[in-house]
Amino acid sequence: MTAPQSPWSPFLSPGRIGSRTAATSPVEAQRRSEFHKDYDRIIFSSAFRRLSDKTQVVPFPKSDYTRRRLTHSLEVSCVGRSLATEIYDGDQSGLKEQIAQGDFEAIVATACLAHDIGNPPFGHFGERAIQDWAHNWIMTHPDNPLTPAERQDLLKFEGNAQSFRVLTRLQMANRYGGMRLTAASLGAVIKYPRPSLTPGKSRYRKHGVFQDDWTLFSAVFEASGRSLEASGEFSRHPLAWLSEAADDICYVIIDLEDGCKSGAIPLAEGIGILERIAPPERRTDSIPDDDRLAMARALAINRLVQQAAVVFRSHFSEILEGTFASSLVDLCPARDAYQTAKSVVFDKVFRSPRVLELEVGGYRAIQGLLEMLASAVLAQRPNRLEDHLLSLFSLRIADDATTYQKLLACTDAVSGMTDRFCMEQFQKLTGYGNIL
Repeated sequence: MTAPQSPWSPFLSPGRIGSRTAATSPVEAQRRSEFHKDYDRIIFSSAFRRLSDKTQVVPFPKSDYTRRRLTHSLEVSCVGRSLATEIYDGDQSGLKEQIAQGDFEAIVATACLAHDIGNPPFGHFGERAIQDWAHNWIMTHPDNPLTPAERQDLLKFEGNAQSFRVLTRLQMANRYGGMRLTAASLGAVIKYPRPSLTPGKSRYRKHGVFQDDWTLFSAVFEASGRSLEASGEFSRHPLAWLSEAADDICYVIIDLEDGCKSGAIPLAEGIGILERIAPPERRTDSIPDDDRLAMARALAINRLVQQAAVVFRSHFSEILEGTFASSLVDLCPARDAYQTAKSVVFDKVFRSPRVLELEVGGYRAIQGLLEMLASAVLAQRPNRLEDHLLSLFSLRIADDATTYQKLLACTDAVSGMTDRFCMEQFQKLTGYGNIL
């Protein structure tokens, strides 16, 4: 018997993007649903494993306690699942007749797990290094054949767009659609459903797709019933608001905790900010400082999850219609204390001398490797050195590849590197001494 239609129906598609196999119903009884398969495909992917040596806050942390991009992604996935549970439990729109609770949670948890899978070495600073390299390359090659949209892809290189590329092109690259995740899971991953260049003013501050991946990207929204708007973008998949909120909560609250543990933020200051978000129900003065910090972090996350879920339910119609224009966390009652935490993390952790020093080294390494690779892939007849570079980085360029696609192959190679591998390769290939 077919489940009755609800506002959620288009957004829970188990159809696999890139696959010609017919999708099963999300309510069809299975031992292991399509959405749980998505989660497992991410967990077992090499791109996900490489996050274990990619920067979250501090490159090459001296303490094993400090999170890396892998632990951050796992924690975001847990918070996303909790948000999905809150939404499912309080839903009055027929969601429970459309999908099992575990499957609904799995969609959001999968999206959260994959949200940073395309981040380059050294995080956002690595993105800027690639962007600046692209600017320099374009300026020194004024007669290049790139279209305006292709130039913008490179000049605004974006980890979110690279994540979609990893999931649908680079992992399991031997087949169309790559990992072939479900439309629901991919839709929930995409925070910025637009290309880098749009004909109108965009409501999104970043982009989520490169021109090379537009066909698969459009298929995700077609499966979800979203139409391309006059501005050249799509409205978000509703569950993307939950994956964004989970990331927002974790990268501020947990980075604050890491800042306290590393000594960059005074413990009393960090605990005070967290307890403003979620005041403890009883005195905590007698609790050891480390335990008090951990308790304050857990309570703050729980409070923000609950508040974000209330905001989601309050704006449910706008979210489904695609007209909602804020972030969930920005509308939470605890937003002022949250913004204080965000400012403190930026000023005292991201701008600390050690982080700046290591990011400078990472910047040099990323740009140096891109210079070498671009020269090799664009050579009409690679010399012996260029041929060695192509072999070393396993770059196989199709005979009919455009200049744009060749440059994307370079950014694919470098953005997929771990922090340590990027630095080590640069040192080996240039003869520089140890700059870690």
